[in-house]
Amino acid sequence: MIGGGSYGLGRAIAERAAARGARVVIGARTEEALESAQVEVALETDVSDRSQVERLVQAAIERFGRIDTYIANAMVTVYAEADRLEDEELRRVFDVNFFGGVYGYWASLPHLRESRGTFIQIGSALSYRGIPLQAAYCSTKAALRTFFESARVELAKADSGVDISVILPGAINTPQFDRARQKIGLQPQPVPPIYQPEPFADAVLHCCERPIRELPVGWGAQKLLWGQKLSPRAGDFVLLRNGWKGQHTEELKPTDSPDNLFEPIPGDAGAHGRFDDQSRSTTAWTWLRLRRRLVGGALGLGTMGLLASRSGRFSPRDGMSRSWRFWS
Repeated sequence: MIGGGSYGLGRAIAERAAARGARVVIGARTEEALESAQVEVALETDVSDRSQVERLVQAAIERFGRIDTYIANAMVTVYAEADRLEDEELRRVFDVNFFGGVYGYWASLPHLRESRGTFIQIGSALSYRGIPLQAAYCSTKAALRTFFESARVELAKADSGVDISVILPGAINTPQFDRARQKIGLQPQPVPPIYQPEPFADAVLHCCERPIRELPVGWGAQKLLWGQKLSPRAGDFVLLRNGWKGQHTEELKPTDSPDNLFEPIPGDAGAHGRFDDQSRSTTAWTWLRLRRRLVGGALGLGTMGLLASRSGRFSPRDGMSRSWRFWS
């Protein structure tokens, strides 16, 4: 089930999961999008309201008797410098992004214990790096990451059988950039490189079946994480030069344009945003990351063949055990 599944990445996850035969339940605020979604159960849900999240989980239990995976995906944001955020704007971003994820965890956990299932939080590469104009969004994603670090260890100590995966996507072409509140007077955009939502959805579904503790998705996300570990100060310098212009087009946009911060924008926006012509449909880095054991095994077999051809004394069994230990 997906909290925040009516458009963007959540919609792509729902569509890909349904295509694989999964029974999908989604909750979101946009009525028209919920009606268009081809899923088993679609319920109007504001994840900032704990009672509505509990109602969504209960609807899944009543329909199917169990929950195997809960995906917390809902988000809102405000494009503005930190000192220009209003109290109610910052609180709303935390209510949806942070508390929406926490409410999903609390509501689904008893049922995930029974199924020994998986909780997936859609975070961001910006969980590790704050950037200009995104203080509200980055703060919530960082808070979610550390909240679920604590919860993960607690579940392990209790031998609950529940896995927690935190997904760290890079830039995705979703309708959110047309729906976000902004105070910059320009059309927001994802920071390139931009990816279509489908390969990211496939990565999330991989974690539904084979959970990964934290998964950066997309080369842009991986570069950001490595850069932050190597030199945060260098990151400051890069963002000082490029942190503003990388987040918007040159198209003027009134600061009072309709946004979805407090109320949903009507209509079915679908999975894709306006940046199809700039977006990549595959991510080789993530593909390799998810298949690294297979790639490692193939490299090990190739090495064995080379050594065997040279010496004639190499043991294939020994080579396989070394390759497995390296990648596990």
